[in-house]
Amino acid sequence: MRALEVQGDTRVSVDWCEAQQEEAYSAMMDSLAEELYPEHKEQAIDEFIDDRLKSYYLKNNEIAVNAILFIKKAKELVSSDPTASLLYSSIATEVVLKSILLKPVVFGLVHTESLAELVSSMLLKQSGVDRFKKLVFSILESHIEFDGGIENYKRDGCKINLWNERAEIQKVRNNIMHQTQECSEEQADTAYLVAVVFFRLTKLLIKNIGFKFDDEWKIIADDK
Repeated sequence: MRALEVQGDTRVSVDWCEAQQEEAYSAMMDSLAEELYPEHKEQAIDEFIDDRLKSYYLKNNEIAVNAILFIKKAKELVSSDPTASLLYSSIATEVVLKSILLKPVVFGLVHTESLAELVSSMLLKQSGVDRFKKLVFSILESHIEFDGGIENYKRDGCKINLWNERAEIQKVRNNIMHQTQECSEEQADTAYLVAVVFFRLTKLLIKNIGFKFDDEWKIIADDK
């Protein structure tokens, strides 16, 4: 059994029970992702997305506030602390995708409300969003028109698509967190710009279903 050393000669065993729980959890989420597409995708896109987003936004109108604050912090730190800036941007992007786009739809696919909150909240704990790429794309494409589809959508002047940019930033973030590596100002700036684009797309989606952000970045009905 592997052990960790803390406070001199004091040693504590790695919590293998927790590790096994994490493994079981990851397997469950993989299974959920596999089941969502073939069994529910058409229903989610045709019947649920619009209603679920509207309903969830009305009940949880502050879900974007912290992500926007993180994007602002990321901008402030691009030059002075690129590594911190990239972390803020990467986290903000993930929250935009999970909390504002994915969670409302997954919540709506589970018909028992208490279970819906459990399943959708567990989704947020899962690192990365690649296994839910198809669902993210479907949500955005249901409300926004993309030339060539969102899968090929690129930022102005960028050679790779937005989703792959996000994936590259995620790799840098992982290196920072797990290998204590620094990142460059250029990488931090890219991470910030990617976060901004994902937020702008989400803002457009929200507008297209009859909502907007108020001055405090809460989601409200657009009555104009």
